[in-house]
Amino acid sequence: MKIDKYFIKQIISLTYSLIRTGFVNNYNMPSSKNQAIVWDNYKNISFTLKNQSYIDLYNECIKEKAYNFILLDGAIIQLMYEFERGLLIKHRLAYYPSPNKEKFLDSPDDYDDLHFGDELFSDILNGKSISFPIRFDFDTDEKKYVKNDHTYIHMTLGNFQNCRIPVSKPLSPNKFISFILRSFYFERFIKYHTIDDFNCTYEEKSYLDLDESKSIHISH
Repeated sequence: MKIDKYFIKQIISLTYSLIRTGFVNNYNMPSSKNQAIVWDNYKNISFTLKNQSYIDLYNECIKEKAYNFILLDGAIIQLMYEFERGLLIKHRLAYYPSPNKEKFLDSPDDYDDLHFGDELFSDILNGKSISFPIRFDFDTDEKKYVKNDHTYIHMTLGNFQNCRIPVSKPLSPNKFISFILRSFYFERFIKYHTIDDFNCTYEEKSYLDLDESKSIHISH
């Protein structure tokens, strides 16, 4: 199976699985468009998000329905992949926590049957606690690559301009989602899932050279 077909099938399966286990309260199904995997009714709003505060960025994503999933605590998940001649050339995988995630952390059982609406989103957006996004960016464009400083694949934390933690390989949808759920929703994850639920046969070469691999990095 071609990698683009394999990944979109994986995202569809993830969507139904996370709805069934109560992780997802709102969603857009994945969509293939111009050799890319995005979501239904996707439009590029990245130009509107530059130099925005986190709460404004989060608000704009909600307003424009710019997500694959909204998780049970209001966090947003985005999965975007680009292909060329059957090869993966780029991905942008993002996790935007709710600006008031502590409400969920303090009493996660209260969210089991929750369905988010405009009123609750307003409460979240007006919360005092501000979280920050986590992204895994991959781009094979050699013009953007800078040895050690801007690796082909890196994880960014928040909107810190030079925070780029090198990553060895691109991430499949299953690997990214299992990382997010195990890292930030561990108790609920082990209640409803096992790591075998997120198996993936996709393997890619490492994009880190020897020098880059000597620095602190994420290997998978």
